[in-house]
Amino acid sequence: MSRNGFVVLLLLTVAAIGIGASIAERFAEPGIGRTLIVAIFAALTVFPAAKFAEHRGWIKGELDFSKLGSRRGGATEERGDAK
Repeated sequence: MSRNGFVVLLLLTVAAIGIGASIAERFAEPGIGRTLIVAIFAALTVFPAAKFAEHRGWIKGELDFSKLGSRRGGATEERGDAK
């Protein structure tokens, strides 16, 4: 993710949560209902923006699970006490 993509999505997410919270205060009482309204509003706002950022090349829309759990930087043995 580039710096531009991170900043845009961060600011948009914060704004979406703030606007969603103000809307949810009018229609739902405190609790899980209000939380779900804010979450759905944020998702409906941030997802299209993320797709736009992917289209612009600010983020990559791929996730490679094959690299999870593998060692980075050529580490060959477990870390532990110095010998």
